[in-house]
Amino acid sequence: MEDREKNPLEQIFNARSIAVFGANEKLTTMGTYQLMNLLGIGFPGKVYPVHPKLASIQGLKAYGSVADLPEVPDLALITIKSEAVVKLFEELGRKGVKRAIVISGGFKEMGEQGRALEQELVKVAQRYGIRFVGPNCIGIIAPWAKINVTMYPYRMNPGAIGLASHSGTYVTQSLVYLEKFGIGYSKAVSLGNEASIDLVDAIDYYAADEQVKAIALYIEGIRRPAEFLAAAKRASAKKPVVAIYVGGTKAGARSGASHTGAMAGRDEIYDGAFKQAGIIRAPDLQSLFEWAYTLAYQPRLKGNRIAVCTNAGGPATSLADALERAGFEVPEFSANLQAKIREQLPPTGSSKNPVDMTYAPDLEIPFFKLPQLILESGEVDGLIIHGIGGGSWYDQLSHNQQEAIKFPFEEMKKWIDAIFLKLAKLPQEIGKPIVTSSFVGREDSAVASVQDLGMPCLPTPERTVLAMAQLRPSK
Repeated sequence: MEDREKNPLEQIFNARSIAVFGANEKLTTMGTYQLMNLLGIGFPGKVYPVHPKLASIQGLKAYGSVADLPEVPDLALITIKSEAVVKLFEELGRKGVKRAIVISGGFKEMGEQGRALEQELVKVAQRYGIRFVGPNCIGIIAPWAKINVTMYPYRMNPGAIGLASHSGTYVTQSLVYLEKFGIGYSKAVSLGNEASIDLVDAIDYYAADEQVKAIALYIEGIRRPAEFLAAAKRASAKKPVVAIYVGGTKAGARSGASHTGAMAGRDEIYDGAFKQAGIIRAPDLQSLFEWAYTLAYQPRLKGNRIAVCTNAGGPATSLADALERAGFEVPEFSANLQAKIREQLPPTGSSKNPVDMTYAPDLEIPFFKLPQLILESGEVDGLIIHGIGGGSWYDQLSHNQQEAIKFPFEEMKKWIDAIFLKLAKLPQEIGKPIVTSSFVGREDSAVASVQDLGMPCLPTPERTVLAMAQLRPSK
């Protein structure tokens, strides 16, 4: 806990007062969007817009200068022209401000002139003991503390993933995508040029933060290799660390240099470094988030035996094939277990593994009773289920309902949701993971229910296998 309190991100992620520079009454200004999102998430602390000409901004009293602020704010949020940032840091330093986020671009990523400006900014910051995120970043999101100083709204519940990213887009524009799978942040930071606070600081902070259950990293280059390896080893000994690295090609390195001024290295070097540090390398952004989410909530596998339970033959076969190709065992169940399963199957069902219900009017059988029976049998280490949902099906049926036909669709949906809520609690109760898939998304209340309780529900059977594979014991 002591290390976390000394980390420069502690006061930033838990700020109780924020001075905002760059907001105004224009809805096309980035600083205005950031102020709106800070207020919109319900920030409980004090917000001090600073503007040399305006008396109020978005309904808040504005202050003419740093000197006019009624107290020393915990955090300064800066979205102004790059050439004015250094002068502002002088004023912040004299006021006693120790933490800042510099959204403004136009520094190292722009070439030699910008690099010189960034160096000047760092000198001023060091003189006054200011630690800051950026420049050239998109800000932070800390849902538990109700802080969002990015230009994109955060609309999900607080999650369990701690994200550190060299890309602001992957912190913010990805939010709409993540909403589809119920994946929320515990904390997220867009590091930008890393002139002060960098990847190492973020990893160390997340490692000590109990609200972060898994760490996700988007990396364009590493500035402190030895410190990075040491921090990653410390973190991966406590919790899962998943990373995507995109600077391993000539084109990727060139883009990273112009994006954040990152210095990239060869792909194989990063592969070796990640393995040495205990980092799981994801091949793409989709996997980065899905794997981190799965690792954050599901128990680790204690063995390699996986069961499959579905109400559809095609996905059952796809899953069995994908599991074996991924190096898992899909064992045929014992005669005793098969006999118990057959008691609950229709004549057309299969009890061997995969278990295929073919059709189940009582959804509690394939989506609670059988999963519980299979996981408690001792014959498998984890379970994959395809076919989560039901509420959306009843929604579609209701459109075809004729006046002469009366069917309690809403009551049926409540019954289905209750079943899936029981399913979502099984992994923690039994100590074995369940990963699921469905061809419907969060528009189905059952899918939303399991996702909100930390059970991955992914769009295809094959993606569940890749997620399950990350739960294998570390070698």
